[in-house]
Amino acid sequence: MAKKTAERNARLEALRREQARKERRRAFLIYGTAGVLAVVVLAVVVTLSVGSSRSKSASHKVGYVAAPTAAAQAANCAGTVNDRQVGQTHVTADQTVNYPQSPPSSGNHDGDPLPDAVHFYTPASGIRIERAVHNLEHGFVIGWYDSKLPTVQITELQKVAGEAGSRFIAVPWTRSVFPDNRHFVLTAWDRTQRCGAVSQDAVFEFVQQHANPSLEGATWDSPTAPESGASGGTLNVTENSPIPDMNGAGTQVPTAAPTMNGATTAP
Repeated sequence: MAKKTAERNARLEALRREQARKERRRAFLIYGTAGVLAVVVLAVVVTLSVGSSRSKSASHKVGYVAAPTAAAQAANCAGTVNDRQVGQTHVTADQTVNYPQSPPSSGNHDGDPLPDAVHFYTPASGIRIERAVHNLEHGFVIGWYDSKLPTVQITELQKVAGEAGSRFIAVPWTRSVFPDNRHFVLTAWDRTQRCGAVSQDAVFEFVQQHANPSLEGATWDSPTAPESGASGGTLNVTENSPIPDMNGAGTQVPTAAPTMNGATTAP
């Protein structure tokens, strides 16, 4: 009897040991697999984070070209280029700045930007290019058109300018003809996109992306609008001509005073 009891106890102990071994193996598989998965997930997160950081850094560099959207491609627009800032000093109203790029996306400029109230100018307006460049510094988008842009496209641009919002101004470029048969060019501060045709969708997209950029952009290799959000300047020109003085008395009507956050104050 004692012998049978001893054998039974031995079998039970062997079963307990086997069960314990299986439990340890199962726990190892569960926690080991979870650990491996955790390491894999962490590696993926780190890889994606590093890749995203590198991609973001690249998009802030001078010379980076953002691929054109579908709307931009339909208008034969090239990608948007990050340009190098070439100056931001004020010049007097009788000084002409020879910009290294046609049209400019930054540079020294007239101390008085174009007014907020006019969004399309004809060549007869006689406005100074230097004033428009100051608008770029304030976070405006300028749509430049040269003498080769067809009349029907100019008419379309005038319509688009009236609908593109307060931060868009269409300006004639009278100093040269743009290359590559792209006679309409969108610029923001240090951003340029050259187009073969005027497209409402392409203009709206560019304005939405580049008008009034975050001031954080001023720290990038390719800075964006160091005075973003500031308003326009003196209302002393119409779409077609300067506003003349009467009897020598200044009749120029100033807009609200510029501020850094886009708000306005009475003149």
